[in-house]
Amino acid sequence: MSWTYDAGGALGNRSSSGDTAHAVVIGASMAGLLTARVLANHFERVTIVERDALCDSAQNRKGVPQGRMLHALMPRGLQIVERLFPGYCHELEAAGAVPVCIPTDSLILTPGGWLPRQVAGWPMLSASRPLFEWAVHRRLKELPGVTILDRQDVAALLTSSDGRQVTGVTLRRLDEVGTHQLNAGLVVDASGRGSRAPVWLSEGGYGAPAKTQVDPNIAYASRIYRIPDGFSADWKVVMLTSKPPSMPRTGYLFPIEDGQWMVALMGAAGQHPPTDEAGFAAFTRSLRHPIIADVLAGAEPVTPIRGYRGTSNRQWHFERMPRWPERFVVLGDAVCAFNPIYGQGMSTAAVAAETLDACLREQRHRRPVEDLDGLARRFQRRLARRNADPWMLSTGEDLRYPTTTGMRVTAATRLLHRYLDEVGVTATRDLATAHTFAKVIVMLARPTSLFAPRVLAAVARTLRTPTRADSDDFSPNSAPPARPVVPVAR
Repeated sequence: MSWTYDAGGALGNRSSSGDTAHAVVIGASMAGLLTARVLANHFERVTIVERDALCDSAQNRKGVPQGRMLHALMPRGLQIVERLFPGYCHELEAAGAVPVCIPTDSLILTPGGWLPRQVAGWPMLSASRPLFEWAVHRRLKELPGVTILDRQDVAALLTSSDGRQVTGVTLRRLDEVGTHQLNAGLVVDASGRGSRAPVWLSEGGYGAPAKTQVDPNIAYASRIYRIPDGFSADWKVVMLTSKPPSMPRTGYLFPIEDGQWMVALMGAAGQHPPTDEAGFAAFTRSLRHPIIADVLAGAEPVTPIRGYRGTSNRQWHFERMPRWPERFVVLGDAVCAFNPIYGQGMSTAAVAAETLDACLREQRHRRPVEDLDGLARRFQRRLARRNADPWMLSTGEDLRYPTTTGMRVTAATRLLHRYLDEVGVTATRDLATAHTFAKVIVMLARPTSLFAPRVLAAVARTLRTPTRADSDDFSPNSAPPARPVVPVAR
């Protein structure tokens, strides 16, 4: 599988003067690591501050509580990471990541039916979250001028005497008493859902940012299995999506390193997957098709069943604040965190890093190298626009459940849902629509492409088809009209 991507625009040049020579990144998450890589092309020194103890191997860590759950780096995100770290895909594959072509190598049961596999697909890699992160961490440590301070916490932001700009951070080692200061020309908060940026801004006199939270009352359970010896199938990935509002259960099966499957069960509207053996098996069997349950019957569990909650969609509207400190930006889950069922998190973090790079390059062209005035506010506004599409996709789907809280379902929302339902059905019958639909799923096309004239015409043709069979023509656990090949364990 080829991992060559168009390099696009070149990254910017390093600054070489004054306070702007040093940047600090709070958090060694994927968002923080990718941001540090971007900043290394604009600043002489970059320091990442992380609370966790970091090691040189792919290990789960406390600061990433969702790290044991299923993760996907969509083709859009993978392309960005490959540009930042040329050869990343080959290195990740050599470390055990499994190459997958979406949707060619996948059985994807959408609310409208099975997505055709004849559609020209896009390459991605399937691996555990620790492996994705380790490969970036390893490459980043090789860059000159990049320092990672682990087991240290950012206690506060340092600001100028007039409060107009951030000038650094106050650090506290977790195993020591006392604090010390770290000056910087730019501070980036990539500390995730637990970010203290709203508190820091409020205490600094900038006001409290508005927040939107959309909660579908969802929970997850995951487990790793060893793929049976001699297992044979014409697919690599299985994705059995929910069919709201009547069927709020989802199940995914992805291959990961070391000849293993990662199985993730997700339940919205309060129908949470159990973490006991019998309950986990029963939930798997209750999905819209039995294929995952069938293949797991011959697979050996490698890990305990692990549950995870606290995954509502949450967005801080920093872009709307009337005042904003210079030289301080926030990105990743610290700004906008999604229901992870849609697999957008790491790719959205990569888009954020790419957006910061573009803003820094523009800044260098219009102002002296040491002048970063206006950068922070411009970035937060542009990032909000970049986050709009994944936010609309995630919250729009979650609003299909009547128990979802945080946003009101309007007549326009219901009309949109009905249209997208028809798009989903059309995608099971029309390859051009399926191609567009899949491209939106993997974040290579905007959701608005589903309203293109070609798609509208295909939907109209489907609606006029007298023999049209809706996806509701089969009940959960029964075979759809065109059942995929069931694998054989030998």
